[in-house]
Amino acid sequence: MPVHTYHVPQELPTVVSRRRFLGLSAAAVSAPVIGYAATSRGFASGGASPSAAATPTVRFVNSTGQSDTFAYVHANMPGGGQGFLNPSTGRLDPIPNPSDTMHDLSGFIAERRIPFGQEIPLNDHLSGGRIYFSLGESVSFFANPNAGGAAGAVVQPSAANPDDASYNISWDYCEFTYIPEGIWGNITCVDGVGLPIALTLTPGSAAEQHVGGIPEGGTAAMAERLKQAGGDWGKCALYDGDRLVRVSSPAKLPGLGTEVFAGHYGEYVDQVWQKYRAGGGEDLRIALGDVWPDTTVVGRTQGDKLVFEGITDGSPNTFDKPGTGPAPAEADIFGCDGTLHGINATQQGRIAAVLGAAFCRTTLLSNPSQPDATSADFYTNAPVYEYARLVHEMAADGRAYAFPYDDVTPTRESDKAGAVHTGGGGDWSLTVTVKRPA
Repeated sequence: MPVHTYHVPQELPTVVSRRRFLGLSAAAVSAPVIGYAATSRGFASGGASPSAAATPTVRFVNSTGQSDTFAYVHANMPGGGQGFLNPSTGRLDPIPNPSDTMHDLSGFIAERRIPFGQEIPLNDHLSGGRIYFSLGESVSFFANPNAGGAAGAVVQPSAANPDDASYNISWDYCEFTYIPEGIWGNITCVDGVGLPIALTLTPGSAAEQHVGGIPEGGTAAMAERLKQAGGDWGKCALYDGDRLVRVSSPAKLPGLGTEVFAGHYGEYVDQVWQKYRAGGGEDLRIALGDVWPDTTVVGRTQGDKLVFEGITDGSPNTFDKPGTGPAPAEADIFGCDGTLHGINATQQGRIAAVLGAAFCRTTLLSNPSQPDATSADFYTNAPVYEYARLVHEMAADGRAYAFPYDDVTPTRESDKAGAVHTGGGGDWSLTVTVKRPA
């Protein structure tokens, strides 16, 4: 069973982005670090506990129609380590640091199950927080030893591992971070759609923010529509017998690029490489955004490399052609990793994000100036990323996160990543609603 990690927040952002506040646990080992902002920097985690003068609250609403619905909050603690929110105290309790691997945390989390319908004070700051929901039974968490640490290294549920203890449970999560600079929260469909979730952030002196997400019954509706899309898209709907468990992102399917979606992006990648070839092709221009304003880099392909000129921070300027590394092109593109891996808070990371988003949205052949394609152009050219297209089509106001670089926004458009944010102290309340999947 793999160990799952968070991405590390770096510095205070001006625009909400899922990649800005996902923290990386030093004790965890498996997930890639891709956390660089599309248009501005991330922020630093940690900090002292909130002042009692303005204590924020969170409230969970169960709209699934099932009484046996479970909720937990897991996060990185201000002083280091990982913990679960204790609803009785409003503070994070560090998870046990066991001597053995895969130590079962069932008893520990049972005492920290979050009740629905109650205002829970947040008396601690936290980063990389995940709010987990499940239907019918609790998801399973485990702890691994963390030498010298105040808490063990948590092993979270995996939607990508058929051997995971929670694989056949209907579950999902959303994310939030609360530090002295403010709160950031988002719904995410990067792993898949299990349980539709909505967020409502009510700042004390500002307008309410609402992200409606996938509608009630949306998991089943998406499964049906993916089936209708043909090809391997119907395989994204995962069942336990006749019961729909979740709709998986193609990035999380076993055998991606070999057993499922084999060759999905092969011809498209070849066409992109031909379009931007050195000595006869066009320039691929990528604007570096707010962090490096008025700065554009220019890329050309040379053999199996895409080489950019104009990088000024010393970060790598070369990307391998998707599919030429250890993984198939489909894994690189659907997962925004491998040959499209981005380095935190660097110009290379910005380029990786824009390039990955353009591959997912198939705008690289129609627009050589990125990210200036309009959202009306997304998912209109073959091969279509049907899962991402449907996530945005079905989500309220089109706001959702369908893949890791989905916060890359066209220059003249507003963010559609499904996030909420308010700065400053703790004068706010967050309502999280979990909805029925079918």
